[in-house]
Amino acid sequence: GGGGMPVSDALKSLAQRSLDARTKALCRELYKELSEGRTLSDALKKYPALFDPCITHLVEAGETTANLGFVFENIISYIEARRQLRRTIISALAYPVFLCVMASGVVLLFLFFMLPRIESMMSNIGAGENGPIVLMKTIGSVLTTGVPIAAALVVIAFIAVRLVRKTPEGLLKTDAFLLKIPVIGKIASDSDLCRFSTLASTLFASGVNTTETFRLAEKSVKNSLMRSRIQSFRVAVNDGAPISAALKKFGIIDEEDIDIVSVGERTGSLVSAFAEIGKSHSESLNRRIKLSTGALGGVALALAFALVLIFAVGIVLSILGISHGLISK
Repeated sequence: GGGGMPVSDALKSLAQRSLDARTKALCRELYKELSEGRTLSDALKKYPALFDPCITHLVEAGETTANLGFVFENIISYIEARRQLRRTIISALAYPVFLCVMASGVVLLFLFFMLPRIESMMSNIGAGENGPIVLMKTIGSVLTTGVPIAAALVVIAFIAVRLVRKTPEGLLKTDAFLLKIPVIGKIASDSDLCRFSTLASTLFASGVNTTETFRLAEKSVKNSLMRSRIQSFRVAVNDGAPISAALKKFGIIDEEDIDIVSVGERTGSLVSAFAEIGKSHSESLNRRIKLSTGALGGVALALAFALVLIFAVGIVLSILGISHGLISK
């Protein structure tokens, strides 16, 4: 890093001084790998649960250009941005989840505690069931029978998709379908383009040549359809095609982003061009996630309100029916 300490010495120091047992064990293993002549990027690849491909590719680029200090700074920024996005998603989903749990609790309380007693009282006085009570019984039937069936179907569908995705053709088809799903498709593409552009910018800034930059950046793309398009784009660039023209030919980014790359090519500032594209897609990703979770929260709120309203109306009408029945007797 900035202190100039070799990576192996830094890992050895962390293995000795870290207070966290897991960190000490990890640093000890990484130090062992480096002592045996392996590169840091190869060592990190043995721990995919801890280091995602973006991080290992950045480290690989830093090793290639002997610029690990700069790369580590970018890795820290990448991790912080990812944590911030995760916090945004969790905080946005917390309220809808809370509303759904509360609504489910009210439903269960009414179905298994209040409804049997109300039905028993109405039966004793000969009063019929009102509309809200019938509706709640229907909702209860759907929840107690339909939800488990739906959950089982979701599990079966998930397993089937996993099996299909084990073949290259199936992986390509499912990823292509994912990109066509409203909102979700744009979130997936924004996420991949953000990673690709940010990594490309970092690699260019580290002094990596164009061929190696796009080869490493391609690995950060998770959607197989987008990755195949970027692979075709990379081949075209290697054959001499302008970067902006190749990006446009294979439909990887929109016209606005292509204009940015075109300007970057003419002015020799591809670092800032791809950084700007990465930033715009990061902002788009955050905006779409906030809108999606906000919409989900609104739906959850409306559903909870509707259920509580039906319960309240059902209880009031039932009490009125019971009172009327007692008075008429």
